[in-house]
Amino acid sequence: MELIKIGKVLKTHGYKGHLKVFIDEFYMDDFEEMKALFINNLPYFIVSKDINSDAQAIISLEEIDSKEKAHPLQGKDIFAKDDDLTEILDGEEYDHLVGYEITDKAAGKIGIIEEIVEMPFQFLAKVMKDKKEILIPLNDDFILTIDEKKKQMEMELPDGFLEIF
Repeated sequence: MELIKIGKVLKTHGYKGHLKVFIDEFYMDDFEEMKALFINNLPYFIVSKDINSDAQAIISLEEIDSKEKAHPLQGKDIFAKDDDLTEILDGEEYDHLVGYEITDKAAGKIGIIEEIVEMPFQFLAKVMKDKKEILIPLNDDFILTIDEKKKQMEMELPDGFLEIF
């Protein structure tokens, strides 16, 4: 069983141990069906959920029935069993690109990938160019070629993309 990060506990809500949580929109449909989740590698059964439209919810967990019991969970990441998820957003497929040079078909050399950043629904390559941080979407529509031997990735970014940085 593998645990996948799906969100974060934002804060306590009320005095009965309810928690306000953020759930990554990618996993929201699965979260609506979940009976349990994991915080600090411990399983918690969900007693109730009140989901609102902006990827947040108020939840009640079994055995968390006071603000004092809920307080230590604030700021903690929320995980789900991979079996409970219909689809998993997997950043590992891009991790090997750290250190690769990105070039754009039109603009030429952009820079070296320093880090892969996970965002809802996508992964971004963090590149420093002229002392400015640029986050480039690792979208299959933009990637033209990846040369494993030369550690280079050629992309065709939308017109004007690099001008916003």
